[in-house]
Amino acid sequence: MKAAIADGRGNVEVKEVPDPVPGPYQCLCKTLACATCTGTDQKIVDGKLFPGMKYPGILGHESYGKVISCGSKVRNIHEGEMFLRPIAAYHGELLGGYHSCWGGFSEYGLVTDVKALLEDDKNAAAPFYCKYQQQVPAELQLTPAQATMLVTQKELAGYIKNVEVRDGSSILVLGAGSVAMSMCFFAKLKGAFPVIVVGRRDDALADCMKAGADSVINNAKEDLVEQVRKITDGKGVSFVLDAAGDAGMLAKSASCLASSGKISIYATRGGGSLELNNFQGPSSWKFEFNGPDEAGSHQYLLDLVRLKAVNLDLFYSHRIPLSEFKEGFALLRSKKAYKIVFEM
Repeated sequence: MKAAIADGRGNVEVKEVPDPVPGPYQCLCKTLACATCTGTDQKIVDGKLFPGMKYPGILGHESYGKVISCGSKVRNIHEGEMFLRPIAAYHGELLGGYHSCWGGFSEYGLVTDVKALLEDDKNAAAPFYCKYQQQVPAELQLTPAQATMLVTQKELAGYIKNVEVRDGSSILVLGAGSVAMSMCFFAKLKGAFPVIVVGRRDDALADCMKAGADSVINNAKEDLVEQVRKITDGKGVSFVLDAAGDAGMLAKSASCLASSGKISIYATRGGGSLELNNFQGPSSWKFEFNGPDEAGSHQYLLDLVRLKAVNLDLFYSHRIPLSEFKEGFALLRSKKAYKIVFEM
């Protein structure tokens, strides 16, 4: 099968690798599409996400596929069902000499029947990644590109819930990519106002307005603090949500907080977490590193789709064949794309 390979030195290439072989509790899936997790994937390709990540590795973790065969002990998954996040190899495994950089950019992948595994052996250990391999009902009639968007949408829905954004919260989002767009959407569902986005590109900021932002600031042209104070009538914002991973922007955003405000870190950074110890501000300010709750938001997103309350096509910019992965990834590098769905 074909798969996108990262070498940890900034290079990607589509190569032939062996098909994954399912174990007795696993199912083989035909991958239909996989989307970029733009910031994270670039850090993986550059070898800057986790110090222990091994290369060469099969890239990708926002995949969607159809079950085409089931192992002998699988009881709760059936042929023809659709699943998020099938991967060529689980973390720590090798496939034909290639490590798992989660492995969703591959023509075939695996999902695991964890329920059956634990029913047969309560002490069995399933890969942690299995909890993200959740079924998508066929009756929702999603295109593969739309279905891949559920991964990021579930993450951000859970994140906004964990941050405790509520009706009337004022929000400043740092960054204007696909994550920032999702932050805007779910903050507005919670009743936040105003939702302000700061970025450096007018086209990206316009996309955030489509996703629900009330105001945008181009900090290449405007003073961030001055504009936030103007928009909020001098009050500042309840929350700064970091979707950019830019230490300078984050430091400056502290001056945009209301006296009881909170900065929440979402974006990943190469080489470790951002140091917040030198930030100065009122003792009531809070700094938190908030992660997503993707698995816990699964039914919520399915319901939003069923109710036609979310336009999943809004959250990706390109659809490209897997065979053109290298060219597509270059679009991300040059910021000519903000999220790409690679179709098998």
